[in-house]
Amino acid sequence: MLEIPYSLLVVGILILGLIIGGLSNVTSGGAGILTIFVLTSFAGMVIQESTGTVLAASTAMVGIGTFSFYSKKEIDVRLGLTVGLSGLLGAFLAARWASSIDATIMERIFGAFTLALACYTAYFFIADWRKKKSVVNLSKSKSVTLAQGEQVSVTDSKGSRWAGSSAGALLVQVAKGALIGVVTGLFGVGAASLSIVFFLLLFKLETKVVLGTSLLASFFRYLGGSIGYVTEGRISLVFFSVLAIGGCAGSILGARFLLGRPIGSGDIYIKLLQVAILVFVSYEFLLKFIFPIQID
Repeated sequence: MLEIPYSLLVVGILILGLIIGGLSNVTSGGAGILTIFVLTSFAGMVIQESTGTVLAASTAMVGIGTFSFYSKKEIDVRLGLTVGLSGLLGAFLAARWASSIDATIMERIFGAFTLALACYTAYFFIADWRKKKSVVNLSKSKSVTLAQGEQVSVTDSKGSRWAGSSAGALLVQVAKGALIGVVTGLFGVGAASLSIVFFLLLFKLETKVVLGTSLLASFFRYLGGSIGYVTEGRISLVFFSVLAIGGCAGSILGARFLLGRPIGSGDIYIKLLQVAILVFVSYEFLLKFIFPIQID
């Protein structure tokens, strides 16, 4: 593995924090998988320490984003708290358990997780793209009747019954939060994108409300996971500080940009970048040991 001077590594982590901080408002912090790879591969950390450090820094990043969305009233606070608090406990317990697993085994499991997440992200991207394409075609075909006052609905603004406060809805919300919390505690921020998908499919809120509510829930999950890793001594204070400084600055800039423009449920460039990063990380932690590439 290429050795990088310590000072250059710190600068690189600061820049990386700035980038993932800006993306955290769209991914709920989920762009940090690349940072886990960098810290594990180049900073001499075991994967549990990298995961704990990124989780702790991401808590600060999404906290900034959550406040920005809350100030614009783009958060379902009750839903975010229900999902987030159940996720906090799941993340805490999973982080404590992950700290006791052999680092090499944990890296292979992490590689398998990122590969599965890459496949699912690609599937969701293609499905979302097809849906948007069909909506555009429908809108074009209805252009004449629209001029006469007919409305074509392209989003479900009424939400879902699972976003309510009935006993059944609360059970679904708690189960969703606990499940994503456990995955977060084990693998870090990679579950954030999966969490957004669940928010879109289960709760059917408007896009910015989905992002804001997911940020609030992620804040509690990351907090729970961070506490779990802190109690096991699995966080680097130096790289946490560097990541947090860059990430918070990026989160402020990203939130201002995002909240000041219309946004769809997905962005082609962000999703393609996510898939590419996930496949690369999966190769480094898993696939290259199964399918080694020989270079003469």
